[in-house]
Amino acid sequence: MHRAIQLYRRFIRALLLLSLCAAPVAAHASTYWSGIGRALPVSPLGNAVALSCHNCYGSSTAATNAQVATALTRGFDLIEFDLTSHADGQVYVEHGDSESAVGSFADALANTNLLQSDRMLFLEVKESYSTAAASDTMMLAVLRAVRDWGYAKAGRPVFLRAFMDGRHQHLVRAKALLAQSEFASIRDHVRFHTLIESNIRSNIRTTKSLGFDGVELEYRMTSLFGALMQAKMLGLGVGVYTTPASMGELYLSALREDVDFITTEYDRGATALPVQSRALIAEPTSLVHMNTAQQTAWPLTYARTNSTRYGIAQSATTPTLEQLAVTSDEDRVGGSMVFSGTQSVTTWQADNETNGGFMVSAVVNFDDLTSGATAAIIAKSDSGGFALEQAGTLLRFGVYVNGGYQYATAPLSLFNGTDSYFIVGAYDGNGAVRLWVNNVERTPSVSVSGGVGLNTSPIVIGADPQGATDRRYFFKGKIQQVMVQRWRDH
Repeated sequence: MHRAIQLYRRFIRALLLLSLCAAPVAAHASTYWSGIGRALPVSPLGNAVALSCHNCYGSSTAATNAQVATALTRGFDLIEFDLTSHADGQVYVEHGDSESAVGSFADALANTNLLQSDRMLFLEVKESYSTAAASDTMMLAVLRAVRDWGYAKAGRPVFLRAFMDGRHQHLVRAKALLAQSEFASIRDHVRFHTLIESNIRSNIRTTKSLGFDGVELEYRMTSLFGALMQAKMLGLGVGVYTTPASMGELYLSALREDVDFITTEYDRGATALPVQSRALIAEPTSLVHMNTAQQTAWPLTYARTNSTRYGIAQSATTPTLEQLAVTSDEDRVGGSMVFSGTQSVTTWQADNETNGGFMVSAVVNFDDLTSGATAAIIAKSDSGGFALEQAGTLLRFGVYVNGGYQYATAPLSLFNGTDSYFIVGAYDGNGAVRLWVNNVERTPSVSVSGGVGLNTSPIVIGADPQGATDRRYFFKGKIQQVMVQRWRDH
């Protein structure tokens, strides 16, 4: 009887596992923007991303108002002012402490168009920190101006930001000053962010211990996703700075599912671009997105074209799931799939548009950089589609166009087995095939034109598909995130 009960229980567990793999699972979107009054752009998978207009000011109040007007028209959510304090005791809007005639902070806040909008302020304290008394003088002026002009209120928070290089002490002083009774009305509507460029993991933990709310990381930094995921797992908001205007559409689209805010130069020029930044966040191009950082056990889940999630059951042919503690300071934290050269994960058969291409990303730690074997990180390369893979001495991203594969490449000598790498490959249907490693572009292909060839093979992680079930070119290493989007010329 006991044996029969055991078998019955195993049968029920198997049925539950199969039902999870077959049925959609609800997504867990970030809650960082809960309660915000402004309608932020939302990705196809349900992640809200606020977009910050980088250095949204000029050398005079009139120039600043013109910059703000452009940002309002282009749909930016966060208006970034850099703040300094001059010898006259006033706070000014400028990148460095020039002590020259530039627009004041108070005058920037008096902008009627900004006042009457729903945009949030992204205020970076550029002033060097000297003493608590000097900091208090400046931060009192900032907090009083924010309060008196009516910016920090329910649904419209103000963000105080500073580099974690000593200038974050201004934030410590401001947080203490907010406890005073005169700031009761804005106290709950001011958030604090640190911008971190050194001692990354230690400073993320310090940000949390100081009671701050978020971290901002340079978009090209080493092991970017390890830092982003560590901050997320500590309950902090996460974002990157400053994605450039050139190829800016790629950076916004590649990062949109995994961050809460992006500071960007995209669409900041005198002439508006055909596609606004918020439209890129919402563009319905998603085919596959899987991030295992906050997944703790099989079955693993991934998303396709919307917020519905699909389960993948563990089997003899799937990778193991490694868990690295949030305190480990490894190149990755949380969960990663570990491929030892015989495993793969099959998602679904998802094609590009007939005349379009693909954008593909992966967060990877390599275990084999010297064998020269071909090894697919993520692929749909069965006489069509794409492949992000190792081959000989190269990392390459290829697409099947006009009857053959065209590749962008990077030498494997760039990589080591210690760091994790954020790798992005893209082709939009007309031009070069391109490849980025840690958001730095490598060697593109020659220019080509034509849509990527269609096939009926699924998108596979960790191997190259040959039809629905056969696999080859198995990868050795760890993969934490993969993403595939339809991609077109923007």
